[in-house]
Formats: sequence, structure tokens, C-alpha cells
Amino acid sequence: MLKTLLKPVALLTVLLGSALPVSAETLHYNVVEFSESASVELLRDTMTARLHVHEEGRNRETVSGNFVKKLNNVTRKASASPFKSELLHRSASPRYEYDSKGKRTQTGWEEQAVVQVESKNFEALNKLIAESQKDANLESLTFKVSKQNRQDALDEVSKAALTRFKDRAASLTKAMGFRNYKIVRLNFGQIGNRSIDNGVQAMRAAKAATAESAPVPEHTSPGTEEVSITVRGTIQM
Repeated sequence: MLKTLLKPVALLTVLLGSALPVSAETLHYNVVEFSESASVELLRDTMTARLHVHEEGRNRETVSGNFVKKLNNVTRKASASPFKSELLHRSASPRYEYDSKGKRTQTGWEEQAVVQVESKNFEALNKLIAESQKDANLESLTFKVSKQNRQDALDEVSKAALTRFKDRAASLTKAMGFRNYKIVRLNFGQIGNRSIDNGVQAMRAAKAATAESAPVPEHTSPGTEEVSITVRGTIQM
């Protein structure tokens, strides 16, 4: 009797053992991998100017007094609305001359600072640069897309790329004679930013910084940037 009961149990064990690898096996048929991209062009909406304040002379107290006056004039204007300002650099150092024997002699004093001013109001910032020409030279002028606008654009192109991916998946599924598909893998990993222009305005401003009084740009040309994203994924039909 015991011998008879053991036979079905043994048979069940064999069946389970043969079925287990089949259920655990990964399916690799009717799988398609592809990618879709989307992009948007954004106007650079933020302008950044770097103003160089400088004073030098023989008397340290006189130099320091004149320098502080200039710096205060610039920072007072830059701290008003609608500007965001930051003191990037400030230094003070003696000036020396060397004779034929290598002996060093102090001949004066020098102080300088760089103030960075940022604003979305280009007209206001151009006006500030013009009003500060007696106290500071324009060292550089650059443009960028604001953080919020860039993030909004990234959300927009992500949705657009995903929509394109789903549309293409549906089209491929139909073309291959299937009714439905499922997304097996999806990756939003590739984000791109590309400058549309060559930054002519910023280069002109940098060259102007070598002059005694940097001119204010007559026409502000911020240029644009392209924000893009690529969606890569795998579907199974």
C-alpha cells in the first residue's frame, strides 16, 4: 500500500521540476528597442554683467578712499531692484619697482574688485552699466536661460518625447501584425543643451573691458539655446 502511494508523489515532483525552468525563463521574442527625441528653442532671458572697479596711486590712504567710494557707488546701484548682485573678488596690494641691482622699492598702492550683476530686465541692466562707467569698467557681458525656464522646457520636451515614443510603438505594433504592446524598459537619461548663436555680444563686451571706459551695447542680442531630450526604450508585443 505504501509503495502505491509514493508513485503519484514522485510523478508530481518530476512534473514540477520540468515546468520550473520554463516559467523562470525570460522571454526574448517580439521585442523592439528604439529611441525618440524632442527639443525646444529658448530665448536667453537672463543677462549677467561683470563690473571691474579699480584704483591705483602712490598714497595708500588716498587710493583706498577713492576705491571704496567707487565700489560703494557700484554696489548701491547693483543692490536695487531688479538686480541680483554678488561681489566676486576684491584685493589690495602694494606696487613695486626694481632697479638694475634687483632692489625692490614700493612705488604705490592698488585696489580692485569685480561685481557681478544679473537681471532679466535688460534695459535696466544696460542703464546701470552706463551709469557706472565713471566707477567701473565692463569686464564681460553674457546671457543665459533662467533655471525655471530651463526646467519648464525640460518637462515639456520630456512629455513630447514620451508621446512620440508611444505613437511609434503603436505604429510598429500594428505594422508587425499585433494588437497590443507593453513597455519593458524606458530611459530618459540623455539631456542636451546647444547654443544657437556664437555669443558675439559677450565677446564684444570682453574686448571692450580692455578700454578705459567700456561702451554700453546699443542692441542687446541674447541669442537662444536648444534644450532636448532623448527617450530610449524597449517594447514587447
